[in-house]
Amino acid sequence: MRKLTVMDTSALILKIKRYNPEKDPPRWTETFNVETKKGMNLLEALLRIQDEQDPTLSFRYSCRGAVCGSCAMKVNGKLVLACRTPVEGLLGETTLIEPLPFFPVIRDLIVDMSLFFEHYRGIEPYLHGKPIPSDCEYMMMESERKEIDPYIQCILCGICFGVCPAFGRDAQFLGPAILAKAYRFLRDPRDRREKEILNGVNDHRGVWGCNTVFQCVKACPKEVPPTHAIVKMRGRILRYRFTSLFSRFLSMSRRIGSR
Repeated sequence: MRKLTVMDTSALILKIKRYNPEKDPPRWTETFNVETKKGMNLLEALLRIQDEQDPTLSFRYSCRGAVCGSCAMKVNGKLVLACRTPVEGLLGETTLIEPLPFFPVIRDLIVDMSLFFEHYRGIEPYLHGKPIPSDCEYMMMESERKEIDPYIQCILCGICFGVCPAFGRDAQFLGPAILAKAYRFLRDPRDRREKEILNGVNDHRGVWGCNTVFQCVKACPKEVPPTHAIVKMRGRILRYRFTSLFSRFLSMSRRIGSR
């Protein structure tokens, strides 16, 4: 009679999707058993695999404190930061680890984010200050600062891109993080580029390409609400259109009335 076995509930079993273009085949899945300790997070577990089992395992990390965004990956179908994922919730069953979706894979869990940062550089994500006298300072009301606070928290991890159906459909879509950053400068009273920013996002690569399904809001590890920013920018663009149309209509009416 076959003896039944019970899975060890303290075991950490990581099933990792691997990729190395120099191997044949280049893609495979490998399973690792990791010895855990109290308080360990997933990034530490991956580092232990790299140190003790397979030094070729490749992934990104830097700060280990959820500030740099480097260690974003897909864990059991959910996009997370490895450094913020406790292993306690993964014990006792096999955990599937994959790279961020929608990005080309370079090696194992490392993806090519060149396009992401190309979009980011394209919006010129730095303050273009309004001209002020040399003896004055840029002033901001507390309410104005609170409006942009949520968008300053973005750490450019790319998780929002990995859950974005619009980016999955069209890689030229600017994406949630970039549009959230555009809104951050649009709402900054010290920045002079209001119309320029709105013109830059006023197409299907920008705010009109968003599906408005709020997946990016749900997935963001820093609680940045990109969809809210996109909806607000749409509203502002529509107000500009209406104001412009009304002004032209009023001007035409005056010309007709003066005849």
